[in-house]
Formats: sequence, structure tokens, C-alpha cells
Amino acid sequence: MKLAGPVQVEVYPNHEDFAVRTTGMPGLGALGVTFGEVIAMDSPSARRPGDFNWGATLWHEMSHVFILTATNHRVPRWFTEGLAVHEEGERSAEWSDRLTPEVLVAIRDKKLLPVSKLDRGFVYPEYPAQVVVSYFQAGSICDFVKGKWGEEKLLDMAHSYAKLQTTPQVIQQNLGVSAEDFDKQYFAWIEQKYGDEAAHFNEWRDKLKALVVASQQKQYDTVLQQGPAVLKMYPQYVDEANVYELIADADKARGDAKSEAAMLTAYEQMGGQMPALLQRLATLEQAAGQNSEAAATLQRVIYIYPLKNEELHHQLGDLLYAEKQYDGAIREYHAQVASNPVDKAGAQFNLAQAYYAAGQKDKAQESVLAALETAPGYRPAQKLLLELQRSSAKSN
Repeated sequence: MKLAGPVQVEVYPNHEDFAVRTTGMPGLGALGVTFGEVIAMDSPSARRPGDFNWGATLWHEMSHVFILTATNHRVPRWFTEGLAVHEEGERSAEWSDRLTPEVLVAIRDKKLLPVSKLDRGFVYPEYPAQVVVSYFQAGSICDFVKGKWGEEKLLDMAHSYAKLQTTPQVIQQNLGVSAEDFDKQYFAWIEQKYGDEAAHFNEWRDKLKALVVASQQKQYDTVLQQGPAVLKMYPQYVDEANVYELIADADKARGDAKSEAAMLTAYEQMGGQMPALLQRLATLEQAAGQNSEAAATLQRVIYIYPLKNEELHHQLGDLLYAEKQYDGAIREYHAQVASNPVDKAGAQFNLAQAYYAAGQKDKAQESVLAALETAPGYRPAQKLLLELQRSSAKSN
């Protein structure tokens, strides 16, 4: 399909401004909202670093734009949210909806809803975490449909909803089972995937608390001995005080950079999104000569919390420049300049070098002159300006 017109995206640096734009009052818990072909959402600065992934959020909201347009808004809440969550995971495995403790407890306590009643979890929640749980359930239902019947069935279901069919009718027509049989198969699938983690949730929580205490008391041998077993009990937990970080800290204290990097890589692959931990991993990868891996890690940080982080943009710019990815280096050095760095001349010089390497000599000269305006005696910039002038004279 093709949208009839452009999509308007409004990004708010203050969360309450976004909330008032959306509902007319502060206190909204959402990250983004779609009104047809208008999206309103938090910018990274509206939340604490690591609270959310703005790239995944925008991807989620754009999914709504397409599915709402394709169905003329004739689609239940659970299905459009489920598709959007599913599409996040399709874009990147690290963007998949994580199995949070609230979701795990709901699975343990058998609080997931029948598919025909799942909308109520979004609109009329009966316990505080039910909206979060419903997002996870809706997304996992779409994952389940793709795995068992094929992804094209999700599109068939969207077309059926556009014809004002009910959820039981949509499931029967497109999947060939009743809504009740679908629930049985889905709940069995969930139990197989997460039942063991759910059953041992309390044990995991108690052991994690003990592990956090051991880390705080610098009992690193205890962390390294007991940590892997605790991690195995619930590997998807990547929020505050996660086992990945505790073990990585213990490895760092022992001077084992290789093991530290391996643990932080596992954290990254599981969807961990604390910028400080990912930048720490990138530094370890760069020190080990893994420049492309370090660049990829920092690119992930850009989708989580990119704002006014001079060190991040400088480091990523250097990595991309070394890999001869000059367009990316130019983008990152531009961001470094915009972050009002302490070394303004050095930032402009980096940008000039990237422009020169990319063959954009006019822009290189603009940037090198900007560097010299800040620091007239800056020798590297003087040499680059002289080289640019010689190159210009030869071409003439």
C-alpha cells in the first residue's frame, strides 16, 4: 500500500507536553500515540537514559499508521498493538518486547486473557500491570501466528478486520480453528517457552537480591560462582541490577576484559539498553581491535539515547572514519559539533577531515575555517587548509 500523504511526526522533549498534546492533561504513561497520519511521541530527552528506545518507538508508531490506514481504523486495539510490537521484533531481535517481571508474574498466575477478550486488558485493566502485560501478550500472539501459520496470515487477518469481522470470526476464517482452540494452543506455547521461568520467579528474585548484596560488598568470587545459574533462570531480565552487569563488574574487577566484553555482548543481544553499559562494551570492543563491532554497538545507542553526548558521537565518528564510512562519520561529527563540545576546534577539524575524505572539499574548507576561527593557531587545521588550497589550485 501507499499512504495518501506525508506523515507528521511531533517529538516532545518534555513528556508532559506530549501528554497534554495527546489527552489534554498530564500523567500519560505512553511513549507515543498515533492519530491516523499524525504521530506524537517522547523525544529521548523526555525520559531517563535507557528508559526507552526511541527508534523502536517510532517504528512501532509507524506500524500503526499503515495498519490503521489499511483497515480504515476498523481493527481492534489488541491486534494493531500486537502487530506493532511484532514489527519491532522483525526490525531487530533486540527490539523485541521483553519478558518483564510483570509479564512473568502474569504468566505464573494465569492472568493472560482469552484472545476474544484481550482488548479489555488495554481499555479496562483489572490490575496495575495489565496494560504492559497485554502489549506483551498481543505481540506474542502475532509471533505465534507467524510461527505456526505463516506471516501472510497476519495480513489476511487485517483484511478480515477491515470487513468488520469479529475476532472469533477472523481466527476461524484465517487460521481454521475456533477462538477457544486457538487459546489452548497459544497458552500451551507460552507455557512451553516461559513456564519454567515463571514457576521459579520467586526463587530467582531472592537469589538476585543476594547476588546484588554480594556485588555491593565486592564479593566478586561469589558473583562469578553463583551468577551464571541465576542468569540461566531468567536470561531476559536486563533492567536495573541485572545479572549481566553484576558479572561484568566482577570480571572488570578481576581484570578479565575478554569475559567482561562477552557478558556485555550477551546483555546487548538480549535487548539491554542502558547507554552506559553499551558504551562500555564499545570501548572494550575497540580496545580489542573490533572496530566494526564497536561501531555497531554505538549505532544501537544512537537509537536509545543519542542526545548531547559528545563522547558517543566522537567515538562513533572516529570508528566510522577508520572504516572509511565517511557519510556516517560526517553525520556523527556534525552531532559532535552540535553538542557544544569543550574542544570546538577539534570537533570542527574532525568534520573537515571527514568531508575531505568524502571528496566534499567546499564543505571541508568551511569546517576547517570554523576550526581556525575558534583556535587560529591549531596546527592540524592549518595543515589541512593548506592541503585544501593546494588541491584547489591543482584542479584549476
